[in-house]
Order: sequence, then C-alpha cells, then structure tokens
Amino acid sequence: MPLWGKAAAGTQAQKPKWLSTDENSAYKKQDCIGMPGGWAMRAGTASSGNGNTSAQQEVLAAMKGNFGTTLAAPSITSARFITSALAAGSSKTVTVEVTWDERVTIAGSPQITLANNNAGTGSGRTCVLTYTGTGSTTNRKRFTATNITVAELDVLTLGGGSQANIALNSGTLSDTTVGGTTTAALRVLTALSAQTQTTTAA
Repeated sequence: MPLWGKAAAGTQAQKPKWLSTDENSAYKKQDCIGMPGGWAMRAGTASSGNGNTSAQQEVLAAMKGNFGTTLAAPSITSARFITSALAAGSSKTVTVEVTWDERVTIAGSPQITLANNNAGTGSGRTCVLTYTGTGSTTNRKRFTATNITVAELDVLTLGGGSQANIALNSGTLSDTTVGGTTTAALRVLTALSAQTQTTTAA
C-alpha cells in the first residue's frame, strides 16, 4: 500500500498515512496541504515549532512537477463543529470548520446551511452560517452564526447526505496556488461523514 496518494479527487486518505487525525496532534492530516513540491505541513502550526505563518512549509512527501496542479481543484477532506452542543433558546452561536486539501482563498460571504431536523417543539428553525476570517487558516475555513434559535432535541447535522453544498452567496472560493479565481475550490459536503449535535434543555 502506498504511504500517500495524489488523486485529483482529494480525501483525507490521500494525505501521508503516518499523520494523525487527532486535533491535539502536532502532525495531523488537517494541517497537511498539497503544495507545488508535494504534501507539506502548513506553516505556523505546532509541527513547525513557531507561529510564523509566512515561513516555508515543511514538505513531508516530495512530488515531481507541480503537485498543486496534479491535485486540480482543492477538495474538502473533513469538517467539524467548533462550538459545543447548544442549549435550547435564541441568539445562539454556532461555528464549524471546513478543511480542504490545498490552500483556499475566500472572498465575500459564502454560507453553509446546517440540516436541522426540528425535532423539538415547533418547526421552521434554520441554521445558516457565514464565512468568517476569525480562526480561519490557509486551508481550514470557519463559518459562524450568532443568531440561531434551537429547541430541545433539535439535531444539527454537518456533512453527510442531508447537507447542502457550501453556497457562494455572491462570493468566491478559489485555489490559492493557481491564484485569482481561475480554479474554484470544491464545495461538496455530502461525501463527508455526518457530524451531529443534539440540543439540550435550556
């Protein structure tokens, strides 16, 4: 079995297999990105030993040619909730983070609509999150909302078959390596394993 992949349709499995998916690990797949020289650890992460995001990335698996071109459009490899499960009520904050296999440049206000089964009392509650630069990195982008209303037993779902794609909302998501808006980053979330949070009592 190869120790890493280079398929254009990126998944977490394409990244070097010795990396962890544990968020507490210094060397985790979520911080590994496809660069022109191969799979590399993003600058400024715990693996680099400093917070200099402008430093040169550490290449873990070198590739011939322009590996960034080989990967084609940046693909989403994972997503997670940043905020904990909510207690029922209004004006609640929800933040999620989406990880791509390459660097992504976002302009404007793309949005993610989480699925809400409205299992609690009442109906029609939605959860629309908008891109925020706060907490975002070159390949891990955050989306947040501060005015969510949820009822006890509502289940919010990120990823999976019931998840809508990231909506551009007149914005753009582009491949940073290519530059400009020539190559759009992929916005599909349905292929990810669903992450859920169940609303608790107020």
